[in-house]
Amino acid sequence: MQYKRENKTLKSGFTLIELLIVIAIIAILVALTVVISGQVIDSAKSQKEAGALRSVLQAYTLAATDRQGKLIIGYDTPDDTVKGFSGELIDSNSPASWRYVFRILPYLDNSISSLYVNGQKSFLDSIDITSEDYTYVATVFPSFGLNATWLGADRDTSHMGFLEPFKIETNYLSGVRNPSNQLVFASAKASSSNGSDGLLPTEGHHKITSPYFINGGWNWDAEEGSFTPTDDSADHGFLSARHESKVLTGQLDGSTTFQTIQELLDMRKWNPKANTPDWTPTVLP
Repeated sequence: MQYKRENKTLKSGFTLIELLIVIAIIAILVALTVVISGQVIDSAKSQKEAGALRSVLQAYTLAATDRQGKLIIGYDTPDDTVKGFSGELIDSNSPASWRYVFRILPYLDNSISSLYVNGQKSFLDSIDITSEDYTYVATVFPSFGLNATWLGADRDTSHMGFLEPFKIETNYLSGVRNPSNQLVFASAKASSSNGSDGLLPTEGHHKITSPYFINGGWNWDAEEGSFTPTDDSADHGFLSARHESKVLTGQLDGSTTFQTIQELLDMRKWNPKANTPDWTPTVLP
């Protein structure tokens, strides 16, 4: 009896389809790694900025306590002589001396590091500290904008005579009923065009403005009665949603949170005197 022997050819290597599958898997893993790494870096930057903001909030409270509870003014002519970052005197008629930066610096050990974080810090470090550009950038574009319209006041509103009867601002710590919900600072940006030429930072602004009444340009649809976000921060109070589409906010109790621009439409977060989300003072004709 004869047996047929089957010759089996041993396969070696991968088929084309198998190679394509392996390549596709590797590509997916690489993409996931890049995405996760980016998220980790972004999260680290956000947490670093939140830590800096807590230091700024502490300094803000210390400044008020040192002044018998009076909140610092966000923008107005200084009461005392102002010295620049290299010890030079700054003219009291110069807006550089009017911004909150020089008022809060003594309570930050005269260090600007907490006011400039991440990319903003790198930009500021690239400027000669003895130059006028340094003083300008450092006072106009800190990482955090101050809610000075309603807290402590600023020149833009306090010099509006028709508002005097309404006492729109709160000037003392004792006037804030709910510190944990009271917005003081937030991540800010001047406008979408700011920094496009590389001469100015792409983020940062010294003030933020609320959505109602003195609105600083919030993009309202008058017919619809609603707010439509745009890519330009000047259209929503100079807030910067640079933290995964959220704004880093600092409250008067020292806490920090990440909120959407839509969540910040609530005037009760902006003004201690507000009792409704769309609150606005009644201005007499």
